[in-house]
Amino acid sequence: MEGSEKKDPLRDAIERTFAATAETRGRASDLLDEVSRRGQEAREAVAERGKGAREAIGKQAQEAGEASAGVAQRVVEAIEGLRLATHDEVRELEEQISELAKRVADLESKAQAKPKVEG
Repeated sequence: MEGSEKKDPLRDAIERTFAATAETRGRASDLLDEVSRRGQEAREAVAERGKGAREAIGKQAQEAGEASAGVAQRVVEAIEGLRLATHDEVRELEEQISELAKRVADLESKAQAKPKVEG
């Protein structure tokens, strides 16, 4: 019976080892579940912040686009207001000035030819 008495303490030690292993496995499983849960929460938080950032960037891009469209329109209007005369327009103006100069010269010569009337 000595053998059976020795088996019992050995058996008890083995059973305690298995029980401790099962307990450790349970705690490890609980820790893994907790890490997984926190990881999922972190992913959701990052996704939400990313969504908010994308919306803010989209709004800023739209505002910038609208502002640049307004600036572009003002530039076009300013350029149109500064339109330079074409070569033909300058030539036409030169001809008109020449004709007016001739008319003024004619009028001045007629004025000098007429005697002054005293009265």
